[in-house]
Amino acid sequence: MFGLLNGKKAMVTGGAQGIGKAVALIYAENGADVAICDLNEVLAEQTAAEITGITGQNCFAIKMDVSKKESVESGVKSIVEKMGRIDVFCNAAGILIEALLLEMREDLWDKVFAVNVKGTFLLNQAVGRVMKEQNGGKIVNISSCSAKKPTWKEAAYCASKAAIIGLVRVAALELGQYGINVNSVLPGATDTEMVRKAFLTSPEIEQEWIEKTALKRLGKPIDQARAVLFLSSELADHITGESLVVSAGEVMTQ
Repeated sequence: MFGLLNGKKAMVTGGAQGIGKAVALIYAENGADVAICDLNEVLAEQTAAEITGITGQNCFAIKMDVSKKESVESGVKSIVEKMGRIDVFCNAAGILIEALLLEMREDLWDKVFAVNVKGTFLLNQAVGRVMKEQNGGKIVNISSCSAKKPTWKEAAYCASKAAIIGLVRVAALELGQYGINVNSVLPGATDTEMVRKAFLTSPEIEQEWIEKTALKRLGKPIDQARAVLFLSSELADHITGESLVVSAGEVMTQ
C-alpha cells in the first residue's frame, strides 16, 4: 500500500482472525514483519502463512494466552529473540460474553476481565518494557464503542472496554517519556465472527444496527485496521492517550 511501516517489526495479539488478522495483513502490506499471537495456534499459523504468501513479509505465529502472565512474557521474549525488537504492537485480543446483569455468573465476568483488561495490562507492561529499552514504539489497543455507550446484555464487556481506555491514558502518560505512543481504537459494530455470534444473528437485527449508523453500513475489519495503521505510523507521532472511534457515525463523542 503506502510503505508506512517499512522495516518495522510488529506484533499483533488476537491476530488469527477478525480485526486482528486485518491489522496483521495491513501491517505486512505496509512493509512490516509480523508476529501473530493467538490462543488458537493452528489458525494463527495458517494466517501467518497466508499473509506471508500475499505480502512476502516474514510473518510467524506465537501461541499466547493473554490472560496469563507467563504466556505473555514468554511470548514477548520469543518475539524479541526472533525479530530483535518490537516497533509496533496492536492488542486486538478480546472476548464478548453476553448476559443480563442480574443473571451474569461471576466466573464469566472474571473471564471477560481476565482477557480484556488483565490481558491489556500484561501486554502493555511486557511490550512497554521492550520499547523502553529500544527508546520508542507505538502501541494500539482495541477497545470498543461499547466503552462509550450501554449495550443490552453487555455489562462485563462494556465495563472491560471502558477500563481499557483508562489504562491507555495512564500508559500514555507514563510511557511517553520513553518515546512510546499509546492509543486505542474503538470499533462500532464490525462484521466479525465474534460479533455475528453475539448479536448479528439475523438479517433483521443486522439492518437495525445498520440504521444506527450515519453511513448506513456495518464496519469491516479493514476499516478498523486502517485506523490502527494510522496510529501505528509516523503520521501519528504527536498523538498519544487518545481513543479513536471508528463506527460510521454510530457513536459520536466530544
